[in-house]
Amino acid sequence: MKKITRTLGVIASFILMLSLTSCYYDEVIENTNPPILDVSYAIDIQPIWNQFCVACHPTLEQPDLTEGNSYNALISIPGGIIPGNAEGSELMEMLRHDPNNPNPMPPSSPMSATNINLIEAWINQGALNN
Repeated sequence: MKKITRTLGVIASFILMLSLTSCYYDEVIENTNPPILDVSYAIDIQPIWNQFCVACHPTLEQPDLTEGNSYNALISIPGGIIPGNAEGSELMEMLRHDPNNPNPMPPSSPMSATNINLIEAWINQGALNN
């Protein structure tokens, strides 16, 4: 009987120690906005211009956002795109429909946050023609 009581005492002590040392509040917090790595102008950005911008910015309307012309047209606008500084780039104010910018793009409604974040990442990565 003493042996059973002792064994039960050891088991109860073990369970008590285990419950006091376990982590009740452990939770995994997932990063909902993982960093966007290696944005390609040709693969990631030009398709956005093709979908949302080329209809109003073809070869006769400035800036010309057609494939093959868009990069040079955008980079040549003073303050439009500041490589490495999306926050300081006028393009980002336009895309976010910033109330301080009188020329929101596209004029009807903002692009999706995914597209805006991709363009922002491209600018912050140096606005390369890659």
